[in-house]
Amino acid sequence: MALGNIVLVGLLAMAPNWAIVDIPYPEAGGSAEAQSAPTPEAQVAEALSRYARGRSVSLRKGDIAEIKVDGPRAIARLSLPNRTETVHLELFHHEWRVVKTE
Repeated sequence: MALGNIVLVGLLAMAPNWAIVDIPYPEAGGSAEAQSAPTPEAQVAEALSRYARGRSVSLRKGDIAEIKVDGPRAIARLSLPNRTETVHLELFHHEWRVVKTE
């Protein structure tokens, strides 16, 4: 009986090192495709920088106050040197475009 207890205690002590079932864990960062795809907020920021370049305004990182993405529509607030604009964007064929400014 004592020998059985010693074997059982030895097996329990080594159990964390044994993989009874190999469980496939997802990678911490996700797939490579998911990592390389920019977020909708980053895509909207890129569209806003294109919009600013078209108006001959240099847009800095801090000039974009807030970006709210709601499906295929987004609203962003730009702080330009002489005014503040609210820019409405929509998603057309996987590309964000400015449709209205206030």
